[in-house]
Amino acid sequence: MQNIFNYKLKSITQPTATSKGTAVYTDKTRGDYTITFDSIPTEQSVYETLISFKKTYPEKTPFTNEANHYTSYKVIPNVEYRGDGCVAFAFELSDAAFGDFPGRYSFDFANVKVGDIIRLNENKHSVIVLKVEGDTVTIAEGNYNSSVHWERTLKLSDAVKEWNYIITRYPPV
Repeated sequence: MQNIFNYKLKSITQPTATSKGTAVYTDKTRGDYTITFDSIPTEQSVYETLISFKKTYPEKTPFTNEANHYTSYKVIPNVEYRGDGCVAFAFELSDAAFGDFPGRYSFDFANVKVGDIIRLNENKHSVIVLKVEGDTVTIAEGNYNSSVHWERTLKLSDAVKEWNYIITRYPPV
């Protein structure tokens, strides 16, 4: 697997009442990438953004690789990353929830968070996490039986054998 999500956090300054926060990420191929932010997304704010998409994409809205595409310039900073179907759905929601915070790979399945993108099914399907409760992860997904599906559940205990990796956009603070 080519590591296209290889940004590492170099430094972070928290926002104050008078100034924005800054985060500097570095990548050995693309160099430094700096963002400014008012706050680091919380799992609650991410959840609220994700759930707001139920109005745009109600349950069973047709959503396929052939008909639905999305290009992100944020998941991988300043790189055009085009996704179809399930990837398009997950990245569109992720961009809305995280803005300019870049993505990075994680294999720490025990620490999955709301808004993380899980790649599964032998690297053939992407979903986005809505909730984590005990051993249950609730997800949303595009191109599930050719449509949008909200609130299917996965078991964390199955992660090691069924999940390929996670793309998280929470900065490691």
